[in-house]
Amino acid sequence: MPRFAIAMLASILLTAGVASAADTYVRLSTDAGEILLEMSPELAPRHVENYIHLCRSGFYDGTAFHRVIPGFMIQSGDPNTKDEDRGNDGQGGPDWVDVLSSEEMAMVAEVNDMLSNKGYVGFVDKPMIKAEFNAGHHRRGTLSMARSQSPDSGGSQFFICVAEALHLDGKYTVFGRVVLGLDTVDEIVSVERDRHDNPLQPLRIKRAEVLTGLDELTDSERAAVAETTAAPAVIE
Repeated sequence: MPRFAIAMLASILLTAGVASAADTYVRLSTDAGEILLEMSPELAPRHVENYIHLCRSGFYDGTAFHRVIPGFMIQSGDPNTKDEDRGNDGQGGPDWVDVLSSEEMAMVAEVNDMLSNKGYVGFVDKPMIKAEFNAGHHRRGTLSMARSQSPDSGGSQFFICVAEALHLDGKYTVFGRVVLGLDTVDEIVSVERDRHDNPLQPLRIKRAEVLTGLDELTDSERAAVAETTAAPAVIE
């Protein structure tokens, strides 16, 4: 891909984003119950922005927990899991249209036209996030970004640790934590699964709702936030 095209797209992505993610939470309503996640923009601002954007757009609604490993983690966020074909589960991620606005997509289309006129294919790869390795620890309740072999290959798939996994520290990007709903996480990880750690009966995210500030939380959620803030157990 020509360097000028890469630079132009990088400029688009650097100016893209959402409002401040401070004091932002995500409520995952799943087939097994609710999970309240607290975002950690101080650890991984771009990962948080990406996650919030995908939540707000409805990207995660209908995705399944396609990989569950007792004593380790549960994983979701693959759009391929929305259909009945399980052969490609775990291989999907967002497209450019999922992460860029209509105005930004128009700019990409203009660049693609320029590339086409010069005989190049254009932007064919999916968007991926650069790693933001940080001081966050992979403990029970940690929210972290899944990736392939390359450190800079995160997209939309994420995992929640059900137990301590400190060997992942500095290798996967921590960007939040569970503040309420670990019982739901435990229920998801305990379902019957096949030899590929795929639940035999899919458990899905019915809705991913972004909540800004404590006022948008329920009383029980606010109490959980206060308790975990007083005695943090996931991120130091």
